[in-house]
Amino acid sequence: MAGIEITDVRIYPFDTHGAGGKTLAMAQITIGGAVTIRGFRIIEGKKGGVFLGFPSTRGKDGQWRDIVLPVNNQAREMIREAVMEAFRNFPDSPPD
Repeated sequence: MAGIEITDVRIYPFDTHGAGGKTLAMAQITIGGAVTIRGFRIIEGKKGGVFLGFPSTRGKDGQWRDIVLPVNNQAREMIREAVMEAFRNFPDSPPD
């Protein structure tokens, strides 16, 4: 994506299987060396594999809402690929 560069991705193991959860790790990205976004979740899918959950918060009505919204599919895919590549390269990560 022109003009946007993810300059850092950090993965933090956060396996919630013991509590019945599906989260494998948390992640944060830094864009252009200027803005860090925390709260990405790497989640095990119901049929195997893993996917990326964007940062979200629960509203007063109990519904979850994303708080980081890529402006288009190209931006979403760029973030997803950067985080999932870092996760695949993280020691002891399961395959996606």
